This record gives sequence, structure tokens and C-alpha cells, in this order.
Amino acid sequence: MEDQSYNMNNNQTSTEGDISFGPRNLSFLQLVLKTFAGLGGGLAGAAIMVLIFIGASSILGPVLEPILQNGTEGEVDFIFVVVIMVMVLMTSIVSSMLSTLLLAFTERERYTRITTTMMQVFLINLVIFLFVLPIYLTVTSVGYDLMGYAAGLQIIVGALASALILELIHDYKYSLLAVYSTVLAILVGTGANYLIYYISGNATILLFTAIPIIWLLIGFFQAIVAMFYYWVWQTWGSDFLASEMSYGNDYGEMPEPEPEELLPPDEEGRDFLSNG
Repeated sequence: MEDQSYNMNNNQTSTEGDISFGPRNLSFLQLVLKTFAGLGGGLAGAAIMVLIFIGASSILGPVLEPILQNGTEGEVDFIFVVVIMVMVLMTSIVSSMLSTLLLAFTERERYTRITTTMMQVFLINLVIFLFVLPIYLTVTSVGYDLMGYAAGLQIIVGALASALILELIHDYKYSLLAVYSTVLAILVGTGANYLIYYISGNATILLFTAIPIIWLLIGFFQAIVAMFYYWVWQTWGSDFLASEMSYGNDYGEMPEPEPEELLPPDEEGRDFLSNG
């Protein structure tokens, strides 16, 4: 009995880090590192936004003043929209790429395809920008409130897609765990930003707080949900979020082939050949 217990413990220890055996176990230190990694990338994105905002105000101010004096407000509106588009695009790309890079460094042995991840994060942010671009181009005729919603949508969807890309490239088996943790982070982050807006009554503050809060919560929930799921797996032994887990008979599932019936040997034919 002692030998069997020793062998079972050795097998569990040797395969505990293997992703095919079960979910990974994260320490409290990794929880802290992932939280600050997300916060660091979000703060970098917010800093880019502040720099572009200050630079545009100082550079475009003297340029826009004579245009305003001549009464050509259409040109001012177009330049303003272009500045906002560039500011949100750069903020989304920098925060997404830097946050995923820092999150990857918290588990370097797990996240091995960093260059591929960075390229995919960059491309998905460009694709999201192209889909939001028509909204930016129509705000002068519809209203500037729509531009704020478009910028918020671009940042939130970009963060959601970037976090999922990081996890799906490196952990196909627990892709559902990545979906749950990322969606929870986005929902809580959106609620937290709305609470800040409700308390302050100032939408401008969200330009500088929304991205750090969202990425901080993405890093936090990636770790805390993984830790909770590992505890559930150890306690009940159910790996219900693994992609191989099936619930009932899924549609289109190939049926198992029926075993072929073995025919008895042909005794009469064998006797005939032997007699001949």
C-alpha cells in the first residue's frame, strides 16, 4: 500500500505541470504579477493617450485658430475626428500588445509563442479599427456622443480579443477557462468604469482610467479564475471546462464502428483441398 501511494504521488508530481493532465496551479505571487502586468500595459496605453492629447492640443492649437476665425468649422471637425481616431488606435495597440507581452512573461515556460501572439494582437486591433472607422467618419453629422461610444467599443473589444488570443494560442485544452475569465474581467471592468463615471459625472476621466482598469482586471481574473478552477478540480476531480469534455451525444459526432462478426473457419473447404 505504501509503495502504491508513493507511486501515485510521484506520478501526480511528474504530471502536475503537464497541461494534458489537468489545469495549472498558480501561486499567489503569480496572481500579483499578472495583476500588475495588466495594470502596467493599461497605464502605458493611457500614457500614450495623454501624450497624443497634449501634443495635439499644443501643435494643432495655432493651426486651428485661423480656421475658427474664418468660420470653417467643418475643417476643424474633420481634424478633431482624425486626432481622436489616431489617439484611440495607438492607445488600443500599445496597451494590448504591452499587456499581453507582460502577461506572457509571468509564465514564460507556458507562453512560448510570443512573437506570433504579438503579430495576431496587432492585426486584430487593426481589423477592429477598420470596422469602427465608419462610425468615426459619420460623427460630424450624427453627434460627438457617438464617437465616445465608438472609442469605448474599440478599446473594450480590442482588449477582449487580445487577451483571448494570448490564451487560445498557448492553451487550446482550457480555451473555455480563458473565455470565462476574460469575459468576467470585461464585465466587471465595464461596471467599474460606469461607476466612476456615475460618481464623478465627468466622461473625460474615463479616457485615462478605462484602459488601466480593464487590463488590471484581465490580469487579475486570468489568475484568480485559474486558481479557483484548480481548487475545484482537486476537490471534486471534475475537469468540466476542458475542451475534450463532452456532455451527452453532440450533434455530428461519429458513431463508434460496430465490431465485425468473426466467421467460423471453413472446415469443409479445408477437407476438400486436403483430400484433393
